[in-house]
Amino acid sequence: MPGSPGARRIDLAPSSGIQARAEHVTQAPTAIAQRTVLVVSADPRVPRLVRLALEPGGFRVVAHRSREDALDSIAQAVPALVVLDLDQREAGKDGVAVCRSLRELADVPVIFVAAASDDESKVRALRCGDDYVTVPFSTVELLARVEAVLRRARPCLQPREVAYDDGLLAIDVDSRQVTYGGLSVALTPTELQLLLLLVENRNRVLLHEDLLRRVWGDAYRDDTHLLRLHIANLRKKIEPEPARPRYVKTRRGLGYTFAPATR
Repeated sequence: MPGSPGARRIDLAPSSGIQARAEHVTQAPTAIAQRTVLVVSADPRVPRLVRLALEPGGFRVVAHRSREDALDSIAQAVPALVVLDLDQREAGKDGVAVCRSLRELADVPVIFVAAASDDESKVRALRCGDDYVTVPFSTVELLARVEAVLRRARPCLQPREVAYDDGLLAIDVDSRQVTYGGLSVALTPTELQLLLLLVENRNRVLLHEDLLRRVWGDAYRDDTHLLRLHIANLRKKIEPEPARPRYVKTRRGLGYTFAPATR
């Protein structure tokens, strides 16, 4: 969320217009402004500093002061990267909450900028974002970090397959249909959402807390027992041998990945 993908959408609990925007956002290569960086900060000094750092490197910098304006902008054209002020506070929430909203809408790299340099702030930010820069920062350093993050993200900015079919298990992400041996598989909405999320991020490990947050919401991010139960039920429906899964693999201590074994 995972993640440029062809028109990607994950069903979300109704919240502040994100789902409505997701219906319109398309992350095909033509929709991505390859050299556009979106800055989200209520502090006017932040976008000025970012422009000083990035415009000489050939980047176009677009700034928005609010979460809603930033989401509307991304729904129109997905930027190459977002620079997000960790101290951005709206409705009692900080920049990490804004980052989660952005990630629900589009697979876009995020770099946090913040005055705080303590480990707790960095850890919170890096659980959602891709990098963290402390203010004041060197313009040369920010440009180097942006280019490094974009190099790492580039494989994610290519079109992803939206289907899987090995002749036994067939999954069509667009139509949300799953068949096994030619027969339709009756998955619950939660099982289907879990499976589609894993398939869209195939061969990548999705952490327990990320799966819980993206499927059930922030309140459930530590409920690994709930996740294990749903993964077990999912395996019973799509795995030839649930005790020896071919498709949904456990990465002990980390999470799960859709990494089909070759037959």
